[in-house]
Amino acid sequence: MSDSQYRAVAFRFKEESINHLAQLWSVGWDLQSSPIYSWSGTERKDLGKVIFQVTLSGYGEIQIDGRTHRVQPGQAFIVKSPSDYRYYLPETSEKWEFMYVTLFGKEADRCFEHIKEKTNQVIRFHPESVPVKLVKQIYDEANSKNITSAYKGSSLAYQFIMELYEYVSAMDREMEDWPESIVSAVLFARHSYHNPIGPDEMADASGLSRYHFTRIFKKNTGLTPIQYLTNIRIAKALELLSHTKYTIEEIAVLVGYTNANYLNKVCRKVTGKSPGQLRKEKAGWQQDKFIQE
Repeated sequence: MSDSQYRAVAFRFKEESINHLAQLWSVGWDLQSSPIYSWSGTERKDLGKVIFQVTLSGYGEIQIDGRTHRVQPGQAFIVKSPSDYRYYLPETSEKWEFMYVTLFGKEADRCFEHIKEKTNQVIRFHPESVPVKLVKQIYDEANSKNITSAYKGSSLAYQFIMELYEYVSAMDREMEDWPESIVSAVLFARHSYHNPIGPDEMADASGLSRYHFTRIFKKNTGLTPIQYLTNIRIAKALELLSHTKYTIEEIAVLVGYTNANYLNKVCRKVTGKSPGQLRKEKAGWQQDKFIQE
């Protein structure tokens, strides 16, 4: 990407009745290479704003409440002004390329408080995760001058907030102690289970060889990659069986299986019952209760 293509777009919609819930303030794609780059949460003038910034290449650092975090590719931070934070390019880093989106409104505030409670505010993302893709979409639409009304801006802001909620709800505290390679594979599985993926694709996402990936994955999660992926798919299938009217064939495809027969086979092996039986019982199975394949 050439320097001329790095830019920021600001939004200043005046419809207060719309803005107070969720609205875009700015979006940008930037590349910093000078240690002079630094932003403090106690000195910023754009108060009441929630900032989401994801690293694309290089790395930066952020200090939150006195604790320093390195923000590497695939990681993002979320902060709110004013508060005790400072993010900057450390002298040890040659560059920091990142994208960001800044939001405001009651729903943005509520989402920030939820994430602050559940995480340390620095979160790992797979490059194909929905929140990261949505930041890129907002940036592209802003550059194309397609975000011309408060309604469009609010819709995108609210969509981004909901995707963050869903993403964070799928995270586990224990993941904070896992190697980056295993976290990447787990996040890939959780957000791509509906596609025809398997252990090979999870290994690719981890950046490890299949042999080392399988060994390290089981050491950290207690499961083989296929067991982990199967649990995700069956948990989602049970949710769809209980709360939707999709046919079993449709559910099979939605959770990454080729047909209803395959789902039936796996479901019986994991739960001891067929999808039809589970739908009748409205079973509230939990993932940690599954019999491992």
